[in-house]
Amino acid sequence: MRISEIALRFREWRTNRQESLPGVAVLRPYELKPSRGVVARLMAVFLLSLVALGIAAADEGKSSVIAQPPAAPAGSSPCNRDCLYGFADKFFDALGMHNPHGVAFAPGVKYTENGQNVALGEGIWKTFSRRGTYRVYLADAANGETGFYGDFSEYQGTLLGVMAVRIKVQDRRIAEVEVITSREQLRPVGGLGANTAGIMTPRMFNELNPRAFVSPDAALLESVTGSARTPREQLIAATQSYFDGFTQSKGSAVAFDDKCSRRENGMAATGNADGLVADPAQPAFRIFSGSCAAEIDRGFFSALSKVRDRRLLVVDEEQGLVLNVAMFDNRGNVKTVAVNGVGNIAVPRQFLRPMSFIELQLFKIEIGKIREIEGLSWAVPYGMRSVWDK
Repeated sequence: MRISEIALRFREWRTNRQESLPGVAVLRPYELKPSRGVVARLMAVFLLSLVALGIAAADEGKSSVIAQPPAAPAGSSPCNRDCLYGFADKFFDALGMHNPHGVAFAPGVKYTENGQNVALGEGIWKTFSRRGTYRVYLADAANGETGFYGDFSEYQGTLLGVMAVRIKVQDRRIAEVEVITSREQLRPVGGLGANTAGIMTPRMFNELNPRAFVSPDAALLESVTGSARTPREQLIAATQSYFDGFTQSKGSAVAFDDKCSRRENGMAATGNADGLVADPAQPAFRIFSGSCAAEIDRGFFSALSKVRDRRLLVVDEEQGLVLNVAMFDNRGNVKTVAVNGVGNIAVPRQFLRPMSFIELQLFKIEIGKIREIEGLSWAVPYGMRSVWDK
């Protein structure tokens, strides 16, 4: 806010105050001729008033600081589902303002983006525009954690992506924030080659399509009631069985519901008759055309990638949701894969290099069975690790 604007507001305030007092002569702004010293003192008082009233203009966090906590905790009463959702919304409100000031962060709050430590006010705080219409909330009141999974945009809506957020709340203050983002790949138009982004971000055959994230499937938003609700331990066991089955190429080892469906990066990853052809010499083999169990039984991806650092983010018993993340390492030295019932499949050239994948999964579980999976997958430097796993 410019000094001239502050002076104008002060004069307007003083004039309005005089007009509201009966019997007091009104002095118009052009009739005021105070000395420079008086103006300076008045300006100082007004500036302090602005700070006290919280009317400071947004500056994209450039001058923001995290306020010191009061002597007493912000609150020790339990934070229920609505309370946790409120913390998530306040976080996104601050993110949209590009300023963490005003959010109840705990001293020494740990904040990361894609597994790397980032200072509050940096990273996506500089670029975030808004959330989209695809929004799934999770809450684990027993552990003081809330989660979010949905689409977002940056740079005034010109860059789209999908994100997951985990927020840890202690004593009504945010102690941890873990942001995981996957962004659309904006590649050159015109034909600089099929893999113009280079070795760090190879062009994958199922890259993120954020425009496919319009509204969540109804099942992801429904509470699970009665006998269909699954205890926390079984929710965790079901998701762990998914990674165990992937490692063993054994679909029967996974607690799949018979009607299980899966999406990855916005694309149908089960029952997709138009699934991608990995090897032109084997056009009958289409990736993502089988069921949840059949895709694992084929063993195509498990032959390429080794799972490590699997980690729970948020477990929501009431909604039967589990949000977790793992790292898949692709060594780049596998050229063909023997697929059950098909034969040898040549590995697409995109995979012929060392790289790792961040694999984010949102599971919907009922009666202990995985009913639905929303997944994100994108390439990162080989062997990359999260600070949460070190």
